[in-house]
Amino acid sequence: MRWVRSSPSKRIRAVLALVWFDGLLPIKRSPFSLINFIVSPLTILFFIYIFAGPSRAVFALGGGLVAVIVGSCIILETEAAFLRLVVKLQDMFVSSPLSSVTYVVGLSAAQLCNGLAGIALFSVLLGLYARISALGTVEIALAAVITWASISALGFMVSTFARDVRDLWVYSPLLNVALAFLPPVFYPLSLIPGPFQSVAYLAPTTYPARIIQSATGLVGLSSTEVLLDFVGGIAYALILIALAAKLSKWRQT
Repeated sequence: MRWVRSSPSKRIRAVLALVWFDGLLPIKRSPFSLINFIVSPLTILFFIYIFAGPSRAVFALGGGLVAVIVGSCIILETEAAFLRLVVKLQDMFVSSPLSSVTYVVGLSAAQLCNGLAGIALFSVLLGLYARISALGTVEIALAAVITWASISALGFMVSTFARDVRDLWVYSPLLNVALAFLPPVFYPLSLIPGPFQSVAYLAPTTYPARIIQSATGLVGLSSTEVLLDFVGGIAYALILIALAAKLSKWRQT
């Protein structure tokens, strides 16, 4: 990906235009689409509350926040492919003075709009049922940004290798499960047997989930452990962004 010489105001306007076109307008046409990203986390919250009790249900609130961001951002793989192959919007950006970075940031922010209702819901529930300090609030916000950046980069990178939109329909649900439900997002890492705990760190969502669990007092982590989770999460996000920049096919051949 490349930055093209254009004024910051033009880049901001382009991002906002993409958010309006690909994020807010679809929601305006079909508001019920917002529910799609809330149903699964709320279902898990219900079953954890029933079978594990209210004290463990708070894990599902933090996990639900991560899951909503993952669900709304991983569909970038399908949406970006649709805009490239069907709408031909990417071709317009390629021929414009704006950069691929502007295009990807705009699409990533647009897809996050799908999860705003879920993000607001689980944030409010966390504030009501978990003890969160001012520092903890900042940590949760940073964890959410890390999740958005890493999953959006992954989604866009995958989208650029599609020759047909139908090729990607099967991957979004599988990636959603692999990133939001199998790793220790809705449960503590300590429930995984010791020899296999390192495997959990292969998922980029493990790091922000542990940060949120620590910020809400659900797990006891030292300052060093929280710092390492931040470093790991940021490093993972930067690696995915770098891979997306290197491997993504911006100009069609």
